[in-house]
Amino acid sequence: MRNRNWLISLILGGCLLFSLFSSAVTAVEPEVVLSTTIVRPGDFFQIKVQAAHQSLVRVMFQGGSKMLPESDPETFIGLLAVSDETDPDFYPLGVEITKDQNVVTALYRIQVIERKFPEDRVTMDEKIQKTIFTSSNQEADSKKTQEVRQKAAMEAKLPLWRGPFIWPVKGPITTEFGFTRYINNIPEGRHSGIDIAASQGTPVLATNDGRVVFAGKLYLTGWTVIIHHGLDLYSSYGHLSAIKVQEGENVVKGDLIGLVGSTGLATGPHVHFTFKIGEIAVDPHLFLDQEVGWKF
Repeated sequence: MRNRNWLISLILGGCLLFSLFSSAVTAVEPEVVLSTTIVRPGDFFQIKVQAAHQSLVRVMFQGGSKMLPESDPETFIGLLAVSDETDPDFYPLGVEITKDQNVVTALYRIQVIERKFPEDRVTMDEKIQKTIFTSSNQEADSKKTQEVRQKAAMEAKLPLWRGPFIWPVKGPITTEFGFTRYINNIPEGRHSGIDIAASQGTPVLATNDGRVVFAGKLYLTGWTVIIHHGLDLYSSYGHLSAIKVQEGENVVKGDLIGLVGSTGLATGPHVHFTFKIGEIAVDPHLFLDQEVGWKF
């Protein structure tokens, strides 16, 4: 009897081992390609995932998650941004693929290396600073533009841009991306884009194809245009003296969208030009005069 029980245990144990082994064999690692695994604060990287048609592909990075759209049959793509406040370290990137109730996951590591941003000190009339640059005005602007981007992300998921991104206006850069901004010696966070100086009334052009998702006035950047280029990528043009497009309008690279001005919180005529992926500002120099595509 003792031998018989031992034999049964051996058979059951073998079946369990075979079952576990079979599961390990059939589990398939997702086919994931990254444009890079080493980035700086304010950078972005591209991700491409090969998965069965009509799968649900989710990526998780730095506390956020997003679904990747299917650009071609069995190919899912996305852009992932690294906040300019990110400390140097290794950060996990999770990929989850769901198809017919089957879930496959994988984990990768993204290395964020150190990037130092210089200081930028601006002096302005304290009355203007206290009436415009208030926490309530900042919150109102942020809420309005965030709602615009969230709505746009649901309506145009695939890339709308084509070829290199162009400069919206030519002129000297007076403040670079990521500079630690001080206004009247009070720290006010990082500069979310680049400031391009130009004469009042100079034409401002669309940096690439897309849809105008905001054309109106904000407290801090005055008359402002935001263009969605698809795939949760947005360009913004602030401090305009006039707006030449309407919300919902499709624009082509080089189209006139506004005129240079100094509306909002500004010390002179210029364009505050930014790129955002979702709610994270990224360095405009990574786009200007460059193509963004999946050639890897």
